[in-house]
Amino acid sequence: MMDNRFLRRFIAFACCIVIPIVASAQWWKVTKPEDVWLFQIGLSADLNMVMHSGDFVLPQAPTCCVGYTSAQSFGPAISFFARQEVTKMFRLTLRGTFAPYSGTFETDENIFVTNATEGVTRHSLDARMNWLGGEFLVDVRIVNPVRLMVGASAGFMTQPTFTQNETLQTPGTGTFENGRRVRNETVNAAMTGLTSPILGAVIGLGFDIPLTENHSVILTPEVLYTIGLSNIIVGQNWKANMLRVGASVAMSLNAPEPPTPVERRREVFVDSVFVDVAPDAERRRVEGPERIETDTVVASDLVTITDRAYRTDTVFSPPPPVIVAKIAARAVEASGAMKDVFTINVSTQFITEALPILPVVFFEAQSISLSFRYHQITNAKEYQPDAIAPRTITVHREILNIVGERMQLMPNTTIRLRGTADPTTEGGDCDLARKRATAVKDYLTRVWGIGGERIIVETGTGSCAPEKITRQQSEDGYSENRRVEIQTTDLALLASVAKRRFNEAQTVDPPKILFDPYGTSQKYLTDWTLEATSGANVVFSQSGKGVPGQITQVLTPATADLMQDGRPVDVKLHINAILERLTLTLFDVASDEITPIAEEQIKTFVENVPAGSTVVVRGYADMLGNAEFNKKLSQKRADAVCATIKTHLKKRVELQCNEIRTDRFPPGIEAYGTPEERFLSRTVQIEVKRSK
Repeated sequence: MMDNRFLRRFIAFACCIVIPIVASAQWWKVTKPEDVWLFQIGLSADLNMVMHSGDFVLPQAPTCCVGYTSAQSFGPAISFFARQEVTKMFRLTLRGTFAPYSGTFETDENIFVTNATEGVTRHSLDARMNWLGGEFLVDVRIVNPVRLMVGASAGFMTQPTFTQNETLQTPGTGTFENGRRVRNETVNAAMTGLTSPILGAVIGLGFDIPLTENHSVILTPEVLYTIGLSNIIVGQNWKANMLRVGASVAMSLNAPEPPTPVERRREVFVDSVFVDVAPDAERRRVEGPERIETDTVVASDLVTITDRAYRTDTVFSPPPPVIVAKIAARAVEASGAMKDVFTINVSTQFITEALPILPVVFFEAQSISLSFRYHQITNAKEYQPDAIAPRTITVHREILNIVGERMQLMPNTTIRLRGTADPTTEGGDCDLARKRATAVKDYLTRVWGIGGERIIVETGTGSCAPEKITRQQSEDGYSENRRVEIQTTDLALLASVAKRRFNEAQTVDPPKILFDPYGTSQKYLTDWTLEATSGANVVFSQSGKGVPGQITQVLTPATADLMQDGRPVDVKLHINAILERLTLTLFDVASDEITPIAEEQIKTFVENVPAGSTVVVRGYADMLGNAEFNKKLSQKRADAVCATIKTHLKKRVELQCNEIRTDRFPPGIEAYGTPEERFLSRTVQIEVKRSK
């Protein structure tokens, strides 16, 4: 009856507290959690440790002379609760809690057994029960979000049973009067005389963690300690304290609607007014004042606030410099006299001459590639022996083609190729020497179709220096030892070039020409080239860096050989101003990642950018994807390249990174029809527009 009365009282108390709270909760109409006193219901799960203490015996199962003192047990505890904020600092909580309160007690007693022998008997009590009750807590926010909880608990024990016995510990032999070593056994008997209600004092700490912005769901890790104020058995000194560690989840029934997310955007619109300054002045931009217009768009799931900034910048821009190239020619006679109008007179003689063959092909240091000095063709039809100038060095430049043509005409002739390496600079490397000989063989087989079995490559071991070494310790001497020697038993293969008749220049008048570039631009030039042509022949050419000065060209018989009789010699001065571009095809599909190879290219390019230049970075994309995506991707690519430039550029330049291109093709691209064109469109162009 006591238990039923307590339960009815608890339910009545809960109704008195909860019903008014729920009824009042519907009247809250606020927008922020801070503006409403939240009403919450929830569930708490804890791990509890029950600590029994006292000095008692069970009246319905008495033992002789001793009492039980302490025990501990562990188990899960669960609570359902309702919680109401009174203010944001204080709130009231009503919890209904279920927790196991079991405990196993042991105590030893000294006794005398048969023949007055001393012994020890152990009394064991295994109490099984669960606590069901309510807790009324007041919690205070001491430091946000930490809360201190204090209150009281009242409840009763459900399903209380016990198991008790007495076991003989010593001596190891012997029995009780029942002939056994165990007596006074009671198993799963109902425990009587329990106190109801069992009262306690509760103290604890909680840490509120809102899981939603409007505090509709709150997670609270918690620690609670209940101090038992009532004995568990009436008239017995037996109390129990409980420590709980766990967490609770609370649902707020009157939480305000979650706030609509707000996204803030900023768009900048810039007009530019261009003002011309001196060509050598620095290009600069002066930002004008901003005019801000704010536009707010409210949707059901998002509020978008857009700030549009309008301004007009002034750009002080130097116009492209006007570059002028002028050249005047005057003859310098043998006496030193100058002539503004002149004719080049060449005296010749009619001779017949045999030109010898040097059966050697020379290579550059550490190289296995045929030197650019030798005339190389792609197929035999390109070879024109009649066009070879009648000079020994010119004939030697054709040695590979002369040998190839003669081996075609003499199908039974074979040759041996012996490669060599300089002993000083190349260590007489036989592998290097063999690869040089193989390069000559490959040319003869590929261009002239000579069978590989007719060309034998000698393979040496140890040192592959020439048998006759040039011992001059200089680059001139070293270069003569880097060669491939062509050997054959057929002397006709290496016979002199057939005798021919030709006019050979003997003297040229005037012997020199002076070129004066007066009137040519003096600024912004990087290099120049002076070139004279007669028909399709380049008679002579000179070049240099910076601004050209007066240029003297000596006219030799070799120069005269390139002039066509009766035709004028055209002279042109080419000058280059600074305008450099680097186009990098370095991006994968939809990517703005800089590859290591591209970074090295950028580093090499910017090292030569003059201080004071304007560096423009233009980003491009292919036509895949929509226009807005491509615009953003082009800008990202330009930004990535600009970041790399800033890493490696140590000079003062104006770096412009916003000139993206989505309305035109990249340099050198006219369509997006093939994969090659699309791949080459994923690029960035770096342009150096000018420099002092």
